This record gives sequence, C-alpha cells and structure tokens, in this order.
Amino acid sequence: MLSRTAIRAYSSIPNGIKVASKQSVNDLTKLAVVVDNAGSKNGKHGVAHLLSKFAFANTGAKSALRFTRESELLGATFEGKVTRDALVLETAFLKQDLPYFVEALGNVLANTQFTPHEFSEVVLPSAKAETKLKHADSHFAGLDKLHEITFRKGLGNPLLYDGATPVSVDDVAEFAHETFTGANVSVLSAGADEADLTKFVQESAFSQIPQGATKAASAPTDFFKNQEARIPLAGGKSTALIGFPVKPADFGKYEVLSAAIGSSVVPAPAAPLLQIPGAVSHLYKYRDAGLFVISVSGTAEEVAAGIKQAKKVADSVSSSELSKAVKAAELSVVLQSTVAYPLSIKVSASQAPTKDFNYVAVGDLSVLPFAADL
Repeated sequence: MLSRTAIRAYSSIPNGIKVASKQSVNDLTKLAVVVDNAGSKNGKHGVAHLLSKFAFANTGAKSALRFTRESELLGATFEGKVTRDALVLETAFLKQDLPYFVEALGNVLANTQFTPHEFSEVVLPSAKAETKLKHADSHFAGLDKLHEITFRKGLGNPLLYDGATPVSVDDVAEFAHETFTGANVSVLSAGADEADLTKFVQESAFSQIPQGATKAASAPTDFFKNQEARIPLAGGKSTALIGFPVKPADFGKYEVLSAAIGSSVVPAPAAPLLQIPGAVSHLYKYRDAGLFVISVSGTAEEVAAGIKQAKKVADSVSSSELSKAVKAAELSVVLQSTVAYPLSIKVSASQAPTKDFNYVAVGDLSVLPFAADL
C-alpha cells in the first residue's frame, strides 16, 4: 500500500502538518509537498487539475516571475501536478537553499492569490493544452477511460480538466481553502536534515495554514467489473487495455504478476508480454484501491492480435513463474518509491485473479476487437 512511513516516522508542527525526511549522499535535496484529498478524485471534475496550474503563480509574497527567475539563479527545478489522490508540489535544489524553497512552497499553500486574470490568461490555457496533448495519446485516453468504467466516481473522475464541467476561479479558490489544511499536508524530503526541515517549516508560511479536521476514514471504493468502452481516435497509435481493480491488501500479488509477465518498471527481456510488440503491464496504486493494467499499443492490426495474446499470457501464469518473479517485484516496488509517494508493499507469490476484467479500445475501432473476442 501507499505509506509515507517508508521514509521514516513523521515529525509534526502545531497545525498538524506532517514532516519527514531522509538523508542523501550528495548536496542535492528534493522537497515535496503532498496535499491529500486535493486530487482528481475530490471536488468538481477538473478543479484539482486547475488548482495544480495555480501552483507557483502569484502569491502575496512575490510574483510568479520573480520566483521563476530566483529559482533559475539557484539552479533549481519545480513542478506542480495533480494525481488521483493528491496535489503534489515538487522541487529539487542544492541543500543550502532549503530555507528559500520551504518558504516558497509554504506561500503556494498559504498565500496564492487566485486572481481572475491569471485564471483566464495562464491557468485555463495551460490546463486545456495539457489535456489536449494527453488525450491525443491513445494509451492515456484509454487509461483515463479505464479508470472511469472501473470506479465510476472518485478514482474514476477524469484526471485532467476537460471543460465538460464548468469550473470558475472561485471554485478553484474554494477547493484550495477546503483542502489546504494541516491535516491534509505532508512536507517530505530526501537530502534535508529532518530537524532543520521541521524548524524551517515551523518558521515559514506553512505555519499560517489552518489545522483543519482530520478526514474520516473513507468508505471502501466500489469496483465495477466486466465493463467495456471504445473510443475512436484518428492518427497515431491504437491501444487496447485490460484492467483489473485491486484492493490495497492485494497490491503485492499484482506486483508479482506484473513482474512475471512483463513489467513497465523492470522489463525482463524474456518476459512473455515483452515478446508481444507494444505490450506491457503496470499496477497503478492509490490510497484506497489500485488498477492492474495490461496494455498493447501500436498499429490497429498489431494491437488486435497482441491484446488477445496478452490476455492468454495473464491467464496462464504458473505458480513457479510467480515464485521466480518475487525478487523482481521487490525491486520494482523500490524503483517506484519516490519522495512524494514512498511505498511499503509486501509482495506475494499468491495467485492474482484475472478472470473478471474491464476493457477499453482506443483508435481504429473497425479493427480493434471487443472484450468478448479476447
């Protein structure tokens, strides 16, 4: 499951913000702020994506231009992005610049101005451009649709703003007001001394964030199986995807299955999926559920043949093959663990169910098969 304790135990400051860090072997420091309950599964469709585009915009402390120029002079990188679970702010810089970036990230949460002109001139155009670019990719479009038919709401919400649901600058500001609370915020680092990091967080704009209420445990996520969707898409590659909803307790089983048949993280040359052009598997992990996906991308003819072969591969994995894949699965978990999302998953060679699946075809639908054909 997703677990921030994979870094180490948290420190915290009076308003409930959690702080954790681990040392690094050089002067590079990575700093991430994770705002839980501010991902695409929360709020109006698209509002979390638009909020991510306000990251590093004008704040009460300094303009976006000034922050960008100062960061360039310090040789740093920064990014705001939305996941299905959270809003994530990430920076990388030299260790001595830690106080500057703690303050900067604190101002993003405490003092972003949410001005109408930035919304119309910067945020909306940027979000629309990203959505258009991403959905021109058949794999991304199919994966988003696969989430929709598997979970319907919550994790099934569109990851990006598509304009179908009206969202105003006031909606974005209200969503930020609701989610930017100490109970939701974690400040995580690789390369910073935790005592120093905690001190700087306490002395920064982070201290201005209200504590907020601890969110009650969420109800179990509903799964919908044996669903199918088809999306026509002209130009580029076609993609077919098979998806299996996964409970967090079963993440370890599907990581082993992925390693056994052909993982996108640790692609073993002899893995059976990797003998199929454009085929790969991956377990998408979230706080409340996961989605194990087998996909094939390429020409429509290649995909039509390949997805049928891929389904047979998943159905025919033996117990001995699963046992042999345990170490590869453990390596895969380590490689997927990041500062923002450290992982703590106990892999298991137990059989992972592959009978009931959801299916999405994207591209040339005159060639791509239906789920019943697999």
